[in-house]
Amino acid sequence: MKILYYTWNENSRDDMLLALQSLGHEIAVCDTPCQDYEQDTALSACLEKMIGEQAADCIFSFNFFPIIAKAAKRCRIKYISWIYDCPHWTLFSPSVKSAYNYIFAFDMLQYQQLQALGAEHCYHFPLAVNTTRLSRLLEKTGEEKGCHDISFVGSLYENNLYDRINYLPDYVRGYLSGIMEAQEKIYGYNFVGELLTDEIIEKMNQFISMNLPGGYFVTKRELYAEMLNGKITANERLHLLAEASKRFCLTLYTASDTAKLPQTKRGGVVDYVSQMPVVFRNSKINLNMSLRSIQSGIPLRALDIMGAGGFLLSNYQPELAEYFEDGKELALYGNAQELMDKAAYYLAHEEERQQVAAAGLHKVRELFSYEVRVKQMLELINTKKV
Repeated sequence: MKILYYTWNENSRDDMLLALQSLGHEIAVCDTPCQDYEQDTALSACLEKMIGEQAADCIFSFNFFPIIAKAAKRCRIKYISWIYDCPHWTLFSPSVKSAYNYIFAFDMLQYQQLQALGAEHCYHFPLAVNTTRLSRLLEKTGEEKGCHDISFVGSLYENNLYDRINYLPDYVRGYLSGIMEAQEKIYGYNFVGELLTDEIIEKMNQFISMNLPGGYFVTKRELYAEMLNGKITANERLHLLAEASKRFCLTLYTASDTAKLPQTKRGGVVDYVSQMPVVFRNSKINLNMSLRSIQSGIPLRALDIMGAGGFLLSNYQPELAEYFEDGKELALYGNAQELMDKAAYYLAHEEERQQVAAAGLHKVRELFSYEVRVKQMLELINTKKV
């Protein structure tokens, strides 16, 4: 099959290209920057020209681009998109309903939203890691097992949208703070949108401007809920990392301001491809704190950690608990105290910790490697006709 691959310099580009090529597909790459998700004359012209010149059978991209969906429809070829952002607002574009779209969503609730929006060909499809590349990289770099007790790689989201609001009435801000404090204590179910009353939304509309292009199938309730989820993520990471740093030796790898976490060690920023896997392998425990907007799915970071042979201690996620066994292939926590207790336990039980990490790596190789996932994806597509 001849595939036109659209890249926006995403971290997973090279791994996906290698997987497609190893399965015998011919690839042409389009890297024209997208200036507008809905209307972009230059990108449309480039895509349609390449489709004709390459006699492409389909187009692929990570995440969904309405402008690509429109070009695929005009050219009458399939458009495959694999979603790994959540929320991903372009999925609410009217173009999501095109019969030429084949949309693979890593989060079950995201998939269910797509079904409700009328997406004809959509699938629940967890993400992948290139375990072969990671293994070769780690063989070359060598191992320093246990050079870090606990590591966290990620943003602190200090520039979240909620903190940019200039003013809200005290009673509105107090109500929203109550929602966020309650949600921060609960994993596995997100009730933020349900607690945004019509009255509160109407009042927020007077002070907040959040808009998407006309015709998008998204409500202000959903926009505001995701804004609050971003702030909850920021609060949660700050609170849990501060508590963990008081009890353990914690190294933080981030570009964020760490002034509020004075007891953490600063590891700086690490490159996703060449450095991050080494951190995961060489840390006794790797923390994953999922974005609160990812309500069900397995975050890519969790797979990155296990795919590098690292020990994963993650917040409870429904799909992590579905695919992996707590205490056998990873460790899950449901509250702050459980995080601290499990961190202390696994730091004190090295052999068991290594067994769990090895079992997690085995499961990821078996079910979540690119070779496995991409083959399954293309088999699903080939059974469908536009």
